[in-house]
Amino acid sequence: MPAEKRRLRALLRQRRRALSVRDVRKNSRRIAARLCAQVMFHQARQVLLYSPDDNEVDTEGLWREACRRGIEVYYPRVTADKQTVEFVRRHDNEPLIPGVFDILAPPGEDLLSGVSRTDLVLIPGVGFDRTGHRLGRGRGYYDRALSGALAGALRVGLAHECQVVPHIPIDPHDERVDYVVTEKRLIECVGA
Repeated sequence: MPAEKRRLRALLRQRRRALSVRDVRKNSRRIAARLCAQVMFHQARQVLLYSPDDNEVDTEGLWREACRRGIEVYYPRVTADKQTVEFVRRHDNEPLIPGVFDILAPPGEDLLSGVSRTDLVLIPGVGFDRTGHRLGRGRGYYDRALSGALAGALRVGLAHECQVVPHIPIDPHDERVDYVVTEKRLIECVGA
C-alpha cells in the first residue's frame, strides 16, 4: 500500500504542477463560486480554510466571501513540535505569516474550540475519489484532526478536476470527506 500511495501521490502532484498559474486562478474562482452557491456554505457559522501550496486550489476568494457574510474563519497551524495541527482564527485584514514548514497561518492565538455539523472544513489534498477517500501529503495531520477535534464538521475537499481519480488506496486511519468540489462539479461522496 505505501508504494501504491507514493506512486499515485507523485502522479497527481505532477498533474497539479502542470497547471498554469492562470488555470489555477480560473479553477479556484469557479470552485469558490460553486461552493459559495451551496446551502452548506450559507449555513456555516465557522469555516476552516487552508493556505494553498504547490498549485493547490486558492482559498482567498472563499476567505473574502466568508468575511463578507460574517462567518468565522480558521486556518491550520502546525505546532512547534510538528506533532499536531491547531486551528487559528483569522480576523479581518489580518495577514498570514509563515509557520512550521513555511505554511502560512494567522499570527494570533484565537484557537478553534469546537465544531458542529454546520461548520465546514475545507480540505486540500493531492487526490480524491468519488467515495470521499483523500490522498494527503503523507504526514496525517488532517486525518488526526478529522478523527479528533473536527469529527463533527462537514468535510469538503477542494481539488482541480485533474486530481479526482477512480480509486484512492486507503489505510485504516484515513478519513473521508463528505463532498469534493472541483471547477466542473460538486461530488456528493458515496459512502462518506
